[in-house]
Amino acid sequence: MSILTQTVTRCPVCGANTFSYTEFLYDAPYFGNIVVSTGFCRTCGYRFFDVDYAESGNPTRVVFKAEDGDDVSKSLLIRSKTGSVRSPDLGFSLEPGPQAEPFVTTVEGLLYRALDYAERLKVLEPESAQRVDEFMERVRRAIDAGGFTLIVEDPLGKSVVVPRRPELVRIEPLGST
Repeated sequence: MSILTQTVTRCPVCGANTFSYTEFLYDAPYFGNIVVSTGFCRTCGYRFFDVDYAESGNPTRVVFKAEDGDDVSKSLLIRSKTGSVRSPDLGFSLEPGPQAEPFVTTVEGLLYRALDYAERLKVLEPESAQRVDEFMERVRRAIDAGGFTLIVEDPLGKSVVVPRRPELVRIEPLGST
């Protein structure tokens, strides 16, 4: 880790000259060099935190095939803030937005996140309740038994699936089919 910038400057919220700002370079596993920016105002308490990439990789598509429940619970998903995740078999996609945050979870954790989103959708769109219930049942079965494909695409090449068994994953250049 090396400090790139360290200064005390004007707070963007209250205007006091008590905003401590630090930027440092960190070599993060799977992500490579990242720039971490932090700030704190001693006057108003405003806090700032951001992570950005110092370098990009090659655009990649990661195809992961979960064959059983152990593949689901024991394989990691590392999604960068530019990565998209979808499962044609289960019928969902997670697209990055302008304020997307990276995350590290298991494939099982991602599926539980999809179930949480589906629960909220049921509340927001009660007319879709039956379709959402069918989706949720597919996802619950997949958590226990596998039998689905997960596709992770990242134009910066920072997202990856770390499988429990190497033969479960294929990494290819993005743009190929």
